Amino acid sequence: MSERAEGSEKEFWEGMDDTEALERYRTLIDTIDSGVYRLDDDGHLVSVNDAIVDIIGYTREELLDEHVSVLFGDDSVAIEREIDHLRANAAGQSDVLELTMETVEGEQIRCEVRVSVLDSGDTEDGALGIVREIGEREQTETEATEATFRRLFENVPGNYLIVQPEDYEIVAVSDAYLNATMTERAEIMGKTLFEIFPNNPDDPAEGAGNLRESLERVAETGEADTMPVTHYPIPDRASDSNEFEERWWNPINSPVFDTTGELDYIVHSVEDITPIVQELQTDREQELLQDPEAADSQLASDIVLRGQELLQEAKREAYEQLRESEERFRALVTTTSDVVFSTNADWSEMHNLEGADFLADTDEQGPSWIEKYVPSEDQSRVQDTIDEAIRTKSSFELEHRVVREDGTVAWIVSRATPLLDEDGELTRWLGAANDVTERVERERYLEDTKERLEAAAEAGAVGTWEWHIPDDQMVTSASFAKKYGIDPDAGTEGVSLDQFISAIHDDDRKRVKRSIEDAIESGEEYEEEYRVWDDDDELRWVVARGQIEYDDDGTPVSFPGALADITERKRFERRLEASNERLEQFAYAASHDLQEPLRMVTSYLQLIEHRYADELDEDGAEFIDFAVDGADRMHDMIEGLLEYSRVERRGDPFEPIDLDAVLADVRRDLEMKIEESDAEITAESLPRVEGDPGQLRQVFQNLLSNAIKYSGDDPPQVDVSAVRNGSEVIVSVTDEGIGIDPDDRERVFDVFQSLHAQDEHSGTGIGLALCKRIVERHGVRASEANSSSAGSRSESAGGDIWIESELGEGTTVSFTLPATGDDET
Repeated sequence: MSERAEGSEKEFWEGMDDTEALERYRTLIDTIDSGVYRLDDDGHLVSVNDAIVDIIGYTREELLDEHVSVLFGDDSVAIEREIDHLRANAAGQSDVLELTMETVEGEQIRCEVRVSVLDSGDTEDGALGIVREIGEREQTETEATEATFRRLFENVPGNYLIVQPEDYEIVAVSDAYLNATMTERAEIMGKTLFEIFPNNPDDPAEGAGNLRESLERVAETGEADTMPVTHYPIPDRASDSNEFEERWWNPINSPVFDTTGELDYIVHSVEDITPIVQELQTDREQELLQDPEAADSQLASDIVLRGQELLQEAKREAYEQLRESEERFRALVTTTSDVVFSTNADWSEMHNLEGADFLADTDEQGPSWIEKYVPSEDQSRVQDTIDEAIRTKSSFELEHRVVREDGTVAWIVSRATPLLDEDGELTRWLGAANDVTERVERERYLEDTKERLEAAAEAGAVGTWEWHIPDDQMVTSASFAKKYGIDPDAGTEGVSLDQFISAIHDDDRKRVKRSIEDAIESGEEYEEEYRVWDDDDELRWVVARGQIEYDDDGTPVSFPGALADITERKRFERRLEASNERLEQFAYAASHDLQEPLRMVTSYLQLIEHRYADELDEDGAEFIDFAVDGADRMHDMIEGLLEYSRVERRGDPFEPIDLDAVLADVRRDLEMKIEESDAEITAESLPRVEGDPGQLRQVFQNLLSNAIKYSGDDPPQVDVSAVRNGSEVIVSVTDEGIGIDPDDRERVFDVFQSLHAQDEHSGTGIGLALCKRIVERHGVRASEANSSSAGSRSESAGGDIWIESELGEGTTVSFTLPATGDDET
């Protein structure tokens, strides 16, 4: 990259705090065209980017927490083997895997997949995967990747430098470290650590000796070494004399190994905690620190460590998130061919930040980048799209042609996101682009077959039949006959219906015959799912659809139809059911096991508050109060999560229930809250339903509590009503409270989703999610109870919950339950 581009890249990262850096890493990942997913240690999806969602067709919510097999089916075994191989060989490189993804519509897509293992020292954090369709550009050249890593290291928000293990020569240093030590990169690169930071000859401290011993321990043991708080003055760079500045540091030295397992480098990271020490120098502690013996003692270090803990606690979580983001970004840039770029606000200048060099990098005066590097046929469309994005300050995606650095024309897909300053003004654009020339050419080559392929995909048929009813002859396609284990030649000539019926699984055969007879008698469309033995004696699931045709006298003469193999879908449904069951078990176990460590945290917080109350200043006491309050809210969330996980496993059998009696019980339970808020709850006569009494009491209690809590300044007015609609009852709870934004009506049913801050309205964000889970259970169980036989189709009664609301206009929460057979209200 040119010096001009490097300067612009520094300008891009310069001056950011941890939160801004993390947000920009996330923006990079979401704007890159390749699919990106992250797995936990059990192979379940923790996160996916927009490209994965676009490729597979499922929503992000449908994919998260599912096993990686939801993306790759049986091919996911290869990913698991690759992860095991990488974990067993720490220095190993991931191979490119050619796998098949199946979309929600059943389309098979061949992809290249590369896997990277994530770890945090002694623990494993799962794996990261990069997916791209076969035919995209080759991997980024090694030189560009190395430059990416160097720029990433230099801009990471932390004080780091890298030294060689024998003479401690400095080979790399972060900008943050240079700022902390007031040094220049050119000044220190190639020199040893102790040449740059010698001991103060007038007041020698033990810092230099301790640092050397720590580095030697790392070289000897091959393990990271965390040093105690160290007093290590450094030369005063702002002074012309040989003066030193008082500095206190918190150093960590970590080994880096090459592919053979030999120590290659040592990463030296420090944090300057001098301001903390100075703040802690109260009158009593000043006496200790001014005493040379006490200053060198462990007591002084303990005092500094205690102060450091108090001040650093708030930023640990953000730093850990940033570290994980950096790790994922490192894996990302080594496994993708995307170009990451930035432009100025009006797109007249382009700067190539990462990846391949097929986008021209320029900040020259004269024609804009679009006028110079986009062919004239596409300029108007590109300029209009960018002008609209600038006007609305919104992201965009565009496919167009571009002139490469070598002068050839390529097709690219570019995505860009605006970056705004604190006043909301647009300052720059951050984007990513992919060379999709091969894909566009392939699409043009296949254009003449597109219509046939789309028709086949829409029908999903693997075979067709026509049954000539009067002479009992089934004429079928070859693929249809093979699906039933019948000779294809015989199928094309015609065989009896019974020959096909005999290949159907014993448990499904009577139902299929009865369904065919009903279709002939009624003339209605025929559709059935069943199992059949194919020509390899393998049991397959199929769905068959057809329509009886009659002559002018109403006599059935033919029965044409089509059949599709849905075996993979059925297998996926079974895997999904098993996965859901495992997720419920995990949620229960995790929330149950979290209670004991949470009790320990609360106990120790209270112990700190009692034992050190006299030593804590006002801020310290406030921090303790915040922590105790957070622990209490965590306890409530765990209790809610336990309830949520028990909906299926701990539910009681369904029975006829009088909703008036349920509502009366709930009103008694909420009597104190109703009296304190002066709430008025009205209800008409409610019908009887089929359900779990305990769980329905929980639904009513949560909804009435919410209606009272969010009533606003006026006394709550709540009305409960119900109406029967066929086989279901629609129950509604209406209030005149503060209401919610219509855009949030779906989100409020997600776990831990709260629309209000804790200081406005307390809550765990589980109540409505629990209501939804209970209502859905009633819909599923009602559907199961109403099913007459395996494979029959029946309408599910109950199971829906929804919100109607406007801000300031009150809220109505409605849900459906299965009605009892004897209730006609």
